[in-house]
Amino acid sequence: MAGRHRYTSDQLTQYFDRISLPTRHRSQNISNLSPADKLAYLNLLQKHQLAKVPWENLTQHYSWHRTINVHPAHLFTKIVLSPGRGGYCMEANHFFHTVLLSLGFDVYMAGARIHRGEGMYGGWTHVVNLVTIDGTKYLLDGGFGPQGPSRPLAVREGKVGIQVAPAEMRVVREAIAQMLDRTQRMWIYQHRYEEGKEWVPMYCFTELEFIETDIVAMNFAPWLNPQTFFTHKVVAVRFTTDREPVEHPGSPGEEALEGEIDGSLTLNQSVLKWRRRGRKVMEVQFSTDEERQAALEEYFGIVLAEEDRQAIKGTAAEVGSKGMGND
Repeated sequence: MAGRHRYTSDQLTQYFDRISLPTRHRSQNISNLSPADKLAYLNLLQKHQLAKVPWENLTQHYSWHRTINVHPAHLFTKIVLSPGRGGYCMEANHFFHTVLLSLGFDVYMAGARIHRGEGMYGGWTHVVNLVTIDGTKYLLDGGFGPQGPSRPLAVREGKVGIQVAPAEMRVVREAIAQMLDRTQRMWIYQHRYEEGKEWVPMYCFTELEFIETDIVAMNFAPWLNPQTFFTHKVVAVRFTTDREPVEHPGSPGEEALEGEIDGSLTLNQSVLKWRRRGRKVMEVQFSTDEERQAALEEYFGIVLAEEDRQAIKGTAAEVGSKGMGND
């Protein structure tokens, strides 16, 4: 635990404000809670985190420096003090890890490999949180996207949980195709859109603890690898609740967050889609970057500074440019 960063009491209060957590639910030390209350609090924090802190890569495109800093102190400034902002997995999950650690949860980070199709996985380019409560480990992930876990999922072979109804999620323990030693096993997180459909692997992870220096090393892949989509198009995803209005939802407040997660908003370069309860309820195409910036504010509550708005001009990720990812 030596040198592990923790947020102060004042910073935790600011975080609770950022995720619109009602005052009556706020606790800065969970050590005296019962196991059932710890799990309930973890569920509540995860819901607010997923709805308020988007998985996004805007810094790679809407900033003059394009530098992804995964130190917890910087992540606090970026995510808590900037309107609507989040980050991709190394940012969002490392930030949430620091919050949970600061609150007293028994939590550590673990590395994950993203599924690439046909049973094949990439390298260590993702990170998740594992929280132990009363002897049971739970998977938490606030930085994967619309098929990611929507609530803490028990790391238990084949136990099925509701992801975003009617979609389901589970973990199974298997060797992956690339392994030469078939006795080794990985936890594989799987998703399916409804009962009876085929389970689709999303990523695999290990129970080996990854430390902060691992996160710094892993961060270079999504940040700088020219072969990843992060480096050449804009993405943003947040989960939504059943109390959010279709028109101008912004970033949900306390009242909307009293509802249950019912879907996700996904901005993928020049298209914004909203899926609720398993069906698409909205799709918007952008013809200019100004339209996309307006949508980031309208649906995510993200307000970009003028300097950041100008930084995307002339790049491949700009909507309407002639570069990669645009027609």
